[in-house]
Amino acid sequence: MSIPRLVVIQTGTAAPEIVREHGDYPAWFSRALGAELPVLRAHLGENLELPAGTQGVLVSGSPLSLTEPEQWMEDVAGELLRMGERGTPVLGVCFGHQLIGRAAGSQVVRNPKGREIGTVRVQLTADGRKDPLFRGWVPEGGLVDVQATHIDSIDPVPPGATLLASNERCATQALRFSDAVASVQFHPELDPDTLRDLIASRAGILRAEGLDPDSLRADVRETDSARLLRAFADEARRS
Repeated sequence: MSIPRLVVIQTGTAAPEIVREHGDYPAWFSRALGAELPVLRAHLGENLELPAGTQGVLVSGSPLSLTEPEQWMEDVAGELLRMGERGTPVLGVCFGHQLIGRAAGSQVVRNPKGREIGTVRVQLTADGRKDPLFRGWVPEGGLVDVQATHIDSIDPVPPGATLLASNERCATQALRFSDAVASVQFHPELDPDTLRDLIASRAGILRAEGLDPDSLRADVRETDSARLLRAFADEARRS
């Protein structure tokens, strides 16, 4: 499949041991889509002027937290919505999802139900089952296995946004803000090997939180969630 002209807006950098073995956040998107994607490093203050011909924008995850917002985060969040208003498709992932949710008028909070990490299952809403990101590849019942790693979440659903997916751990797993802008709390770009190593790198933290990193690593499995990125690419191509 040919990939449209997508740009990754990077909002942080992964742990050094993860970067050495698996690359940084933009590399995960490139690997999932099978194409090298240009990167704008928002967390390093790079200008967010999109290259000519850009057809869509992917917004990465980050180890940073919007419970302690910095000015650049506010600036980027607002610009993402403006990109959508100008007609450029935008898909936020994890921290990117939270950036858009905050810009749209909600809050980002430390999830009171705790950290979510590993391969988890989300339930699509009726709107989610019809949404272009999910339509055509999810099971009939709307239950989808995805890769996740986050401790913050959007609460509540932002005004005017449509809830696409949720689960018991996080009620705002996927949102649609407009025809051009959507976001997901989970990581469709993450492959199982990278997620297993992420879990291992946080083993001490996970044990301190009452979680079992060995069990979480053993439960990581392949999912079809990268198809969400390909669905976004298809939408960007048609935009």
